[in-house]
Amino acid sequence: MRLMTASPQKDYLDSVLKGLQPWESQARQAAEALKLEAISLDKSEASFLQWCVQTANAQKAVEIGTLTGLSGLYILGGLSGGGTLWTLEKNPLHAEPASKILNAYAIEQKKNVEVLIGDARQTLVTIEPSGPFDFIFIDGNKAAYGDYLQWAEKNLKTGGYLMADNVFLSGAVANDSVTTSGQKFSAKQIEVMRKFNDRLIHSGFWRACFVPTQEGLIVAQKN
Repeated sequence: MRLMTASPQKDYLDSVLKGLQPWESQARQAAEALKLEAISLDKSEASFLQWCVQTANAQKAVEIGTLTGLSGLYILGGLSGGGTLWTLEKNPLHAEPASKILNAYAIEQKKNVEVLIGDARQTLVTIEPSGPFDFIFIDGNKAAYGDYLQWAEKNLKTGGYLMADNVFLSGAVANDSVTTSGQKFSAKQIEVMRKFNDRLIHSGFWRACFVPTQEGLIVAQKN
């Protein structure tokens, strides 16, 4: 469930942002084959992600949650110079098509990508020597968002940007018994996400704002 359901606004966005690039089409088809198209970023969110990467003038980016590579394509597209994306995916079935698509696109764009398979809480440690990083996108295991944030605070450069998806948990962060998607989230997931949002907004370690999509995005700059 993404930005908005059928509406005049969505029809307008689809017309303005019309057309899929070949690599994007492949990533979306791979998600459809895995029956995961509903959790892929929509065109507006993906375009916003790329704009944020460009605005950050990022050369080194980390993505937690590759899926089939769609968001990674937009991150790569936004990187400056011969930038590098490290993207982490736990499920090998997702990583296989993503790796092919992202590597081909990176070669075309004269950029670099590394697809790492495994639990991000372990694989993140292996890339620390390549930091500090300019941009981090979080769209992985919701119960681990707090762990990812702790890692980001240590490994994102001062002035670097963090973006995270699904921070509303389809409305469960506001009312844990009701979601707009019908999906059930665990008490742990809800507690972790509430603490994650609260730290980004109130800790003073970050300057952050919500982007009120249906699933919820948050964008933050490290102080």
